[in-house]
Amino acid sequence: MKKPLLSEMTLREKIGQMLAPMHWDVYGKVEMEYDYSQSDIKDVKAIYEKEQFGVIRGEQVGVFYADPENEGQVEKIEGYVEGNLLANFTVKVNSAPYKKFIEKHNTYGKIPLLVGGDFGVGSAHVFKDGSWIVNANAIGAADSEELTFELGAAIARQMKCTGHNWRWCPPVDLGNRNNNMCMRTFAIDDVDRTIRLSKAYIKGMQSEGVAACAKHFPSEGRIEARDAHLSATSNTDSIETWWSEQGKVFKEMIDGGVYSVMVGHQSFPAVDDRKVDGRYVPSTISKKVITDLLKGELGFKGVVVTDGIGMAALFSLFPYEQLIVELVNAGNDIILGAKLPSGDIIEAAVLDGRISEERINDACQRVLDMKEKIGLFDDDYGVLSYTMEEAVADTLKISEEIAKRSITLVRDRYNLLPLNKKDIKKVSVIISTHADGFVYELEELKKAFNERGIEVYMQRRLKSALELKEISDNSDLIIYAADVHMHAPAGYLRLFGDEAYTYYHAFNHGKEKSIGVSFGYPYVHYDTMENAPVFINAYNTRPETMKAFVAAILGEIEIVGKTPVLIEPRVNSR
Repeated sequence: MKKPLLSEMTLREKIGQMLAPMHWDVYGKVEMEYDYSQSDIKDVKAIYEKEQFGVIRGEQVGVFYADPENEGQVEKIEGYVEGNLLANFTVKVNSAPYKKFIEKHNTYGKIPLLVGGDFGVGSAHVFKDGSWIVNANAIGAADSEELTFELGAAIARQMKCTGHNWRWCPPVDLGNRNNNMCMRTFAIDDVDRTIRLSKAYIKGMQSEGVAACAKHFPSEGRIEARDAHLSATSNTDSIETWWSEQGKVFKEMIDGGVYSVMVGHQSFPAVDDRKVDGRYVPSTISKKVITDLLKGELGFKGVVVTDGIGMAALFSLFPYEQLIVELVNAGNDIILGAKLPSGDIIEAAVLDGRISEERINDACQRVLDMKEKIGLFDDDYGVLSYTMEEAVADTLKISEEIAKRSITLVRDRYNLLPLNKKDIKKVSVIISTHADGFVYELEELKKAFNERGIEVYMQRRLKSALELKEISDNSDLIIYAADVHMHAPAGYLRLFGDEAYTYYHAFNHGKEKSIGVSFGYPYVHYDTMENAPVFINAYNTRPETMKAFVAAILGEIEIVGKTPVLIEPRVNSR
């Protein structure tokens, strides 16, 4: 179809391009989990026809099953281990029917939809025929622009097989060890590496007709440890520090051609010290941050999207009717998580002069331009020359190579590595984690040893030094395997309670044959396992990573990973 002109669009159609509702809201659900009761499709169509949404949040498999046409396709997978979270059951969908589902929604409005999602570690969180990938830390440690480009392109192909065309990735925040960004950004302590790899990732995605998104502008800064999902947060960097590090990163992303930028809810007092209800305003409602800094000084001409507006750092600050007006006037072009009354609120604000129509026109034009860049107005956009199966095979091959290159030796005080396989007959693995699913994921580690004729014993936590002595007496190698990662549970990134108390007893026996390894948070070696004479960062719990770790300690592959974080963390990031 032809790209619409603003002059051909009604005010309501232009406003619609700015709205990115949660799909469950359109289907009359509330934060859908496992409610697959059918919705009235006439109501869904009526909402689309009225609002003319420009964007929807995909990744919400529940709405697929809420559609009457998809009745009977629910498949519950009992006891399925999903990315470190052991759920009672998980429900997924195959890519092909979901793509058709999205294509059907495109017939409800006049302009093709942007269908967005994070897909931070792959597509398997929603799609049965999709795949997981290694995380950002692993990509950073492997430090290969070529592989990073290829991985970005491969995930983009998977997304297109599912009907998605906008990926809210990559995070480019330069945070600190206490903020979850330390696991979501390629190299928080290496500005140049973050720039190089992020540019490659973005180019890979956008080469396949999927819009990339650099986030979360202007970032949390070097000190903030709170989580904007749960609390107000603030970037306390000076403007000089910001320009020398984080501002440099965003400028490079913009000059490199990223199509969109996501604004976070953290305040940035160095740029906007206005306060509401006793606290600095979030960046998402700051005209100084978005319009003056991002669009003005940095010269960004693409789409500015909010982070999800339901997060605690923003949502309760104003009544909803005022919040929406503030978000538009600040300079956001798309509101992620917009509630259904948003179109009425914005239209009324334009008609009574609280929002200028020029602001609406600017936002709408930016959205239309991005849709044109990814080819949404081309007649053959949805025609693919590859299958999901082929895209997944390519993705896994790249992810496996990155995993091999990512294994990082933090220290080896006794020159223990590489191990002599002939000397290793029995390995004991002592597990520390707050994510129960990690215990099951370690079966891949056990399998890798078993394939080499090595017996493996695994247990959760240590209760005493005496227990450790017995383990040591019956083992040729002791591995202390830890996994800490964001939102598992929500809150601080640390081992605590019984999981941490293991290290009161650890290394009292068998120290000379012990290896510590983190399959997640890269500062476990510093916070908990300083006594480990040998420590390796493996960064994630993917099977390819488990296999690479075993191959690395046994000398089958060279350990070449480059740490993406400072081994000795910044003093001011406690």
